[in-house]
Amino acid sequence: MSRLAPLDKALVLILVPIWVVCFSLGVKSQIDGGGFAALGLSIEAPDAYPVLTGGFQRAPHASDPLGPAGLRAGDRLIRLGEIDLRGVGTLGFAARSFDVGKRGLSAPVVYERDGQRFETSLRLGSLSVFRSTLVASLAFVAAALFLLLRAQPTPTVRAQFHAAMALGFANCTFASSSLLLHVWLAFWAIAGSLMHGLAIRFLFRFPDDRVPEGRWHAIWPWGFALPAGLFDLLLFTEWVEIAELGFMLTAILGAIAMLSVATYKYRRGDRVARRQMKWVVFGTYCTVLPSALAATAAALDASLSWLWFVSIWAYPLFPLSLVVSVLRFNLFDVDRILSTTASLNVLAVVLGGGVLIAVPRIAETVSGLIGVAPETSQIILSFTLAALVIPAHRQLRPQIDRLFFKERYALDHGIAELLPTLSACTDARELTERTGKGLHRLLQPDTCIVYAAVEDSYAPVFVEGRAVPPAFGAASPLVASLAERPAPLSLSAAGRRPDEATLGPFDRAALETLQAEVVVPVRQGDALTAFLCLGPKSSGDVYTSTDLSLLAAVAEKVSTELRRFDQEETIREGREMQQALRRYVPGAIAEQLGSGGDLTSGEREVSVLFVDIRGYTSFAESRKAEEIFSTVNRYTETVSQIIQRN
Repeated sequence: MSRLAPLDKALVLILVPIWVVCFSLGVKSQIDGGGFAALGLSIEAPDAYPVLTGGFQRAPHASDPLGPAGLRAGDRLIRLGEIDLRGVGTLGFAARSFDVGKRGLSAPVVYERDGQRFETSLRLGSLSVFRSTLVASLAFVAAALFLLLRAQPTPTVRAQFHAAMALGFANCTFASSSLLLHVWLAFWAIAGSLMHGLAIRFLFRFPDDRVPEGRWHAIWPWGFALPAGLFDLLLFTEWVEIAELGFMLTAILGAIAMLSVATYKYRRGDRVARRQMKWVVFGTYCTVLPSALAATAAALDASLSWLWFVSIWAYPLFPLSLVVSVLRFNLFDVDRILSTTASLNVLAVVLGGGVLIAVPRIAETVSGLIGVAPETSQIILSFTLAALVIPAHRQLRPQIDRLFFKERYALDHGIAELLPTLSACTDARELTERTGKGLHRLLQPDTCIVYAAVEDSYAPVFVEGRAVPPAFGAASPLVASLAERPAPLSLSAAGRRPDEATLGPFDRAALETLQAEVVVPVRQGDALTAFLCLGPKSSGDVYTSTDLSLLAAVAEKVSTELRRFDQEETIREGREMQQALRRYVPGAIAEQLGSGGDLTSGEREVSVLFVDIRGYTSFAESRKAEEIFSTVNRYTETVSQIIQRN
């Protein structure tokens, strides 16, 4: 709180306690339960009984409440329970229905038709539909307070707090009595008229890289204020159906505006700003797209208005995404999350459209051909269509990566192509060169250095970049930390918390000189064979969790190839030793020793020949070592052959 400006402190101290009271009332209404009804009523005179217009708020009602009750347009309502309805309009009827609804989800109604009075039972909409709005309200306000108190109070964070409080009040439903309905309606109308403008204003300011250009950017978002507040108020008048349609259309236009602004800001940002914006775009799409689809469905078919409250369950994803974007935008690989979400959303739309539109028609045709009930055919086709979602997702997600995340797609496929080529290397030198050049080409870091164990230190064996890399002692804290790590060591604080590692003063100074952001260990068992130092990407982007996983895969492949070289060297040395052994012992014994078999112990009669070369000392003094060894080897081989023949 000490870092906040006076205005921010005043808003926190005023708005948050009020919201806490509203939220507590909303929770209490959910615990108490009950229902309500919002029917379209017209009043011919102040002291007359209201007349049904035939309209009603469809969102809280799962189906038409008028038909089952036998009510229709033109009926005059006389009494609701024990409450006389003389002079009561739509808002008054809804307020009184809260009081009656506390005793159950139905209420006795006396109505008049053609001069005769009848009594029926009216089904009420359950207050439980507002649970999703309460959860959304809590998520928005909690995230806003957390960022305002935890992060730096930048203009972006302040704008997010203002928008979140408006969204928090707009989604905090606590109308569980006549009095509270009027209070809630006032909060709802004010917050509803402000939330679109404040949300778009926040999106224009996020991230803190630039401010909106031109006065028009600061004016047009407030064009949503008047229609949003007006339609909110009209929901409790005789024009309830027009108001509900207007509310849905305003929600659709607001969703399009927010998605457009988020996409616009993403396209204008640099690499780091784009990675932050990706989280905001992800949260916006997860929040706004389901709401827009639900509002569109409700606008086309009023019986689907209940989808609006279902879509609100996705709202908490936006504040969660925003917190990650501001504090730890590199916590997860948002590219993969976005492509996966987009793929599943596309398939969900196709699946929903298929189940609602195509499947009934196909089922009717198939049932006529094979004589199966249409309901059975529809169930089988629906399950078949659902079973195709996972295989289709596996094919669709890479195409989305290729279209929208070209860098991610290129890196994934580049690493996949690099790994098999490492198996073709014939020695450690070629393996080092190919690994270093491949990673430098794919990641384009400012520096790419490969260190290998050389006697009692680790020295650079491949360098790409302008850095002059020092050697690291085998007993340095960095080497000890890498020897214990199975995964790469991330040293960058850009969008994530750096990995903890014990480093000495020399290690820190050396890594800072190299501008190393990632250090990748190559281990064989408990021993550190080599490690790679990678500097910042020249593109300005950060190393994501997927990048680190791919680098770990490269290190594992390098370790495997080094083990192969060791095995090939061991086999080669064994063959040479066996060939040399044949010069001194019988072939059968040499083969038995070469295969690792044990020799049978026992007593044997053997002949031992001791040979000395006359004049060997004077012969060796005047000749080079290569000539001496060649002569001795040829002599030994000749003598061995003579002995074996005789």
